[in-house]
Amino acid sequence: MLTEVFKVDSMLEALHELGVECVFGCHNDGLFPTELSGTRYIQLQHEQAAVHAADGYARSTGKPGVVILTTAAGVTSGITGIATAYSDSVPIVVIAGPLSANPLNGESAKELDIAGITMPITKYSFKTGAVQLQDVLDNALKLAVEGRPGPVLVELTTKSVTMGAERMSHSRAPSGERTNETGRKSINHAKELIENARKPVLFVGGGVIASGAASHLREIAERSRIPVVSSMLGIGAMDTGNPLFLGMLGMHGTYAANKAVHHCNLLISIGVRFSDRVTGKVSGFSPKSKKIHVDIDPAEINKIISVDLPIVKDAAEFLFQLKEELDYDRIRANGEVWVNEAVDWKRTVPRFEKSKSVLSPQTVIRTLAEFSEEDTVVVTDVGQHQIWTAHHYQFTRPRTLVTSGGLGTMGYGLPAAIGAAAGTHQETPVLCVSGDGSFQMNLQELITAVRYRLPIKIAILNNGYLGMVRQWQELFYHGRYSSVKIGSPNFAGVAEAYGVAGFRARSEEEARRIIEEAMSLDGPALMEFDVVEEENVYPMVPPNHSNHQLILSR
Repeated sequence: MLTEVFKVDSMLEALHELGVECVFGCHNDGLFPTELSGTRYIQLQHEQAAVHAADGYARSTGKPGVVILTTAAGVTSGITGIATAYSDSVPIVVIAGPLSANPLNGESAKELDIAGITMPITKYSFKTGAVQLQDVLDNALKLAVEGRPGPVLVELTTKSVTMGAERMSHSRAPSGERTNETGRKSINHAKELIENARKPVLFVGGGVIASGAASHLREIAERSRIPVVSSMLGIGAMDTGNPLFLGMLGMHGTYAANKAVHHCNLLISIGVRFSDRVTGKVSGFSPKSKKIHVDIDPAEINKIISVDLPIVKDAAEFLFQLKEELDYDRIRANGEVWVNEAVDWKRTVPRFEKSKSVLSPQTVIRTLAEFSEEDTVVVTDVGQHQIWTAHHYQFTRPRTLVTSGGLGTMGYGLPAAIGAAAGTHQETPVLCVSGDGSFQMNLQELITAVRYRLPIKIAILNNGYLGMVRQWQELFYHGRYSSVKIGSPNFAGVAEAYGVAGFRARSEEEARRIIEEAMSLDGPALMEFDVVEEENVYPMVPPNHSNHQLILSR
């Protein structure tokens, strides 16, 4: 029997000895109790959701998330979750293979090339028998966070194998400076460029948060008075209420952030990959600047944007070394006029103050922020609500915004919120912001939130559309709507059917009342907000335009 080879209790005991507090999965053979060997097992309803939960755990805690996929269909169902983690450089360990009392599961898994299917979306793969399992798990947990973080696969096999890698993706291989001398020259060159710049801007991405570099970034920004912009995954690295933070850059970035990057003469980019959502038209991206790019992955440097000073280095290591070297008086003197101009540019989003709707989505987000605690972890799905949250929620700490960036995975929010809540031992509140389209993709996980009494407050902005697609059709296809009007259930009623407290609001007064009530409850609660149907996300950079060519309103 396969369970005689891979015993569940011994696997969880091994993970516990390696410091793993929580494991996610979708196992339904009765082999997993709620707690075993000190490691908690969170059982979700669907394998995609289980992987998203491990992802949310990893993003909110900084520790690798662990998920177990036990059947062939389970592996294929989890592919979207693995790809999401890979795209955003999230450390997860995927344990895949026949761990079941049902021999049919073992046979189907043998027929599936698990390593081959996951090869493009994992940074490393192991194939292991029971004897080497603990050593392999130890290596997998380390590799997931080493260098550029990402998913690592551990494939279980009943065959006799030696521990080793099936393959390694070179783009995610651990990397660093070749010599201390090269690293020293890079720091000196960066120091010289920064001290002589008249119009510098710091552009930070998810790599700054992943490396734990936020405190170093904040110290440099405050002492040098250099304006800061971020990618979506970089939100939280800088307190969004700090006047030096100009907001998110790119397609839906703020006017201030896009203007600053377009006019700066030195762009210091740290832990970013220059996706198309950030750059706009590549040939028009920050055309007047010299560019420094710091990233732990050499494959990302000069891939999309040509830079003047490439530095292959961990963001925390770079910023720590740099902050000890800079002449802050000189930087402030050179950039005084620039920073005074930049911090006066409009960072708020147009049309918020002008909205005439009964209940605007922007009002909902700001009210949620008003009633939330400072350490609340905010998890979003993908769509207009994601951008409104990025703009209107006040993030003060790293790892408090959890969202799918690169892949843009709808259905990510609720299971990722479950992972975040599990990771904080239910001591930190978790807010899940979703849309009526995204939420219906994994709403079955409401029962998971109920089973484990997780303190998740869910806010659904219901506008009756796949909003972001509708917005594109309105602005660029002359309002010819196609397949964007959707039907939805009474979400508050569905929540009640699952055993979750449900609330519904149609006005600002009702919204304030239900948010205050829901936030005061123990356990999960769902708030449905009927918002204006055709509200758009602004600013917006049209396709094939540069970032300074913003649409500010209809």
